[in-house]
Amino acid sequence: MASANLAIGIDVGGSSIKGALVDLDTGTFVGERFSAPTPAMDSTDTLLSALAGVASNIPGSHPAGLAFPSVIQGGIVRTAANLNKAWVGQPLARLAAGRLHRPVTAINDADAAGLAEFHYGAARGESGTVLVLTLGTGIGSALFIDGRLVPNTEFGHLEVQGREAEQRASGRVKVESHLSWDAWSAELNRVLNAMHALMWPDLIVLCGGITQEPDEFMDKLRCPAVLRIGALRSDAGIVGAALATSLASRRL
Repeated sequence: MASANLAIGIDVGGSSIKGALVDLDTGTFVGERFSAPTPAMDSTDTLLSALAGVASNIPGSHPAGLAFPSVIQGGIVRTAANLNKAWVGQPLARLAAGRLHRPVTAINDADAAGLAEFHYGAARGESGTVLVLTLGTGIGSALFIDGRLVPNTEFGHLEVQGREAEQRASGRVKVESHLSWDAWSAELNRVLNAMHALMWPDLIVLCGGITQEPDEFMDKLRCPAVLRIGALRSDAGIVGAALATSLASRRL
């Protein structure tokens, strides 16, 4: 099975860690997807053990890409909005490589999803300014300008009418606040238009588990940018993390 075009992708979400072997030529899984609960607020050691547990299901010595809900610079964790704060300053890529016994590339989780959509999905072949938003535990963002990723944007923390964007329109907010689709769509419209006013993207791609039901909200959204649902849905983070291993020697 050894191939330069295969890599493991692991996506650390707010509720689960998901991983799979990915064919980098096609952006598709090779075999089964594995998952485990995310011990988000537990110790760094506990989360590393959970990562290793997911990766241990995948045979071979393929490199691994790790999509992590944090600003990542040089493999080091710089923020921890939805994680144990002990992660800040930790050399994630090096620590994970030691546990997984393979090379590891660490990348912001929304950037990973954006790479997947740009290379294989809803933003493939697009030029201009493209914004990918992941609507999950928070709101992650990936910004591309003429095909180049601007890493570690944190537009989910943008203040929109007195509240952070992700406190208005994340997938978790919809569930925990029992928002109707109409109410949640109205909040998402506020967020989309605030972001558009700052960046003027040509295209906005929406990803995350909540986008599995696009018929419930897409026709309620109003924004000057073109809006699309991500093609890879909840698999985008895994695929983009795997892809990041092949881009690590270049600027992402």
